[in-house]
Amino acid sequence: MSCQIKNNANLDLTDLQPHIDGMYDHFHQKIGFQKPPVIVFDSDPSNQSNILGKTAYYDPQSFEVHVYTDGRHPKDMLRSIAHELIHHQQNLEGRLDVGGYNGPGYYLENDELRNIEEEAMTNSAIFLREYEDGLKLEEMNKMSLKEWKNNELNGLLLKKFGILKENKMVDEELTGKQKKLPPALQQAIEKKENEKKEGEKEEGDLQEISSKREDFEHNRQQGREGSQTQDDRLHEEELDEGQICEECGGYHKVKESGRVGYTNENLKRSIRSTLKENRNIRLKIKK
Repeated sequence: MSCQIKNNANLDLTDLQPHIDGMYDHFHQKIGFQKPPVIVFDSDPSNQSNILGKTAYYDPQSFEVHVYTDGRHPKDMLRSIAHELIHHQQNLEGRLDVGGYNGPGYYLENDELRNIEEEAMTNSAIFLREYEDGLKLEEMNKMSLKEWKNNELNGLLLKKFGILKENKMVDEELTGKQKKLPPALQQAIEKKENEKKEGEKEEGDLQEISSKREDFEHNRQQGREGSQTQDDRLHEEELDEGQICEECGGYHKVKESGRVGYTNENLKRSIRSTLKENRNIRLKIKK
């Protein structure tokens, strides 16, 4: 539902009309107008010169909201329209015709009209503020989401070219902007970063273990086992089957020949056990 606008003042409504329509829609959702009013913009220079002159009025016979435009801020005109929209609803409900005095100073002389006027002042201010703050929150959320996407893209590009790791100030700048985001987005980003750090840590542990395995294999291939010292032989004899070796981090298995070896399955178990121990240590540290 929309209301008709008559621009008798030849006012530029390019920026104002979207807010008139949006505000009217919000009021309609709150009140539920059975019939839309007609909003008329009037110009009266003589009224402008009167400090206590009219800013707007409502005609209950024609359902018209008249707004004076001379020398006024657009938001001030929205306040006048909001006030008269409440009178329009009161008129549709048959509550404006209360009788009694309705001339100059009626607010102090007619209690019924005073109540009508106070209702219009209160509800119009509340509904207009709701409309205004709703727009501001919507715009802020759009900007925050856009900024977050831009930061994510910039971060990926910086990391790809190796700039982010070399320049800590860039990382700190992105973190500072991230703090301006809504709590839900901050938590999602923080969760993603923690998961990434955990993955990088586990990958590093796996590479370290693999490196130790490669070194151990290399030593074995060069005949280290064939020329074991007495300490090495004692080391082999003291290990039980399935026990973890502190030197190489693996599961040893004593073969019939008495030499020490390990299988691929032992290697997998060793890696899983080491990763699990490292993960438990990190969780204890975090607590």
